[in-house]
Amino acid sequence: MTEKLELRLYTSPVGVYLTARGRLDSTTAHQLGKAIGVVLDRFPTDQLTVDCAGLDAIDAAGISVLMLFRTSALRLGVHLTVADPPPHIRAAIEALRAEQLLATTPRDPDGVSPWHQPERGRSRALRYHCLHPSTAARRPRRPR
Repeated sequence: MTEKLELRLYTSPVGVYLTARGRLDSTTAHQLGKAIGVVLDRFPTDQLTVDCAGLDAIDAAGISVLMLFRTSALRLGVHLTVADPPPHIRAAIEALRAEQLLATTPRDPDGVSPWHQPERGRSRALRYHCLHPSTAARRPRRPR
């Protein structure tokens, strides 16, 4: 098991995709919070998916960060969901009654989840592009 959290941001036709690998716990939750904050501030999107397939472990602090930023994302009109959690991660999320994170992701016209990967390490028809935002890029603020 790795002791750190590795994060990668990608863009796709259905939104922004954030992969997490390693441990999401009280020592690494701030990293995920910063990454989600950057997405919400700088990338105009309606969908943010956090792929948890590579997580070894999660604790209450990690789930709390996901819930906190899900609430913030909803205020901005962004739908934040968790994709592909392993059984032990899903059980932890359900134990803390955070099932709304596990909401279904949008489907393409064929009825297949856009994040579904028939072979691990390969994307389906979607082409992911790693995001390297410029410092000038900002998400437009919505009037209150």
